[in-house]
Amino acid sequence: MKHLMKGIRIAAYITEIIVAGSTIVELVEKYSSRSKRKPAASKVDTGNVATENP
Repeated sequence: MKHLMKGIRIAAYITEIIVAGSTIVELVEKYSSRSKRKPAASKVDTGNVATENP
């Protein structure tokens, strides 16, 4: 029983590290300059379609 509890504690620590790491990655993606880029579709300027196609 003692070894089982030790294994559960180790698994809990590993899980906590993984969750903390993923949270840090999400925050970095949210506040980094890469996440502020607009999608390629929003960069396309359609202009006035009626005047471009006579």
